[in-house]
Amino acid sequence: MSRKIKFKKKGFILTAVVLVTAVLGIWLLLSPSIERDYVYAAQESLIEDLMRDIYGVDDVTELSYADDLAVVYVEYAEAEATTQTESGFYYSEDYATDYPSLYEYETAIYEPIPDNAFPNAINGIGILTIDTINLRLPIAEGVDEATLRIAPGRVPQTAQIGDIGNAVIAGHRNYTFGSMFNRLGELEIGDMVQYQARNGEIMVFEVFEIAIIEPHDQIAFLQPVNDSVITLYTCTPIRTATHRLIIRAQRIS
Repeated sequence: MSRKIKFKKKGFILTAVVLVTAVLGIWLLLSPSIERDYVYAAQESLIEDLMRDIYGVDDVTELSYADDLAVVYVEYAEAEATTQTESGFYYSEDYATDYPSLYEYETAIYEPIPDNAFPNAINGIGILTIDTINLRLPIAEGVDEATLRIAPGRVPQTAQIGDIGNAVIAGHRNYTFGSMFNRLGELEIGDMVQYQARNGEIMVFEVFEIAIIEPHDQIAFLQPVNDSVITLYTCTPIRTATHRLIIRAQRIS
């Protein structure tokens, strides 16, 4: 083989390597943005689907979110005295102790988001709104990996949202600021959490407890026997996820 042919062959290989490297580099740069945009679009689509049922209309583009979904502040009686456990977690003495073991559901909450395809359909059950952290998310039924990739989900075997008991809503804490439960750590005691169910009912909850617990601590799933409570459940700190952050709020309206 002549020196000229060898030179052309090496040049072709080098060009191919450069092109492949460039394509891979561009893909790596764009893939997080593409996935993020897809998730946002899927969330908005799910919210629109919920609002069509809530308001009984086909076109939801003209609905005023600020007017129709405003948090309602109401006066309410002070909560009953609470008891502090050894872990530093406060809860009413009226909590049941025979709650089911839910370890199997905890696994999907803190593991990295998988690379599997997005689900074709998610069972949206309502819309969660927290004005203080500019959060508005669809809430789904279940906490399988594919569902949690799009929206927080209600943990099975916990109460239905708004019913007497503790409805645990688990979600990822994505790296993008403001995405999913990313800003949950900014909440404070007394902040309002609003949930609107698919049937249109609006519920307002007030945060009464914020705690950081061990990954397998099932205390987050304790069920009150007299109160309606939601527990927002996610990883902390962001990226390392060595513990779990829980935000507990009691229904006041």
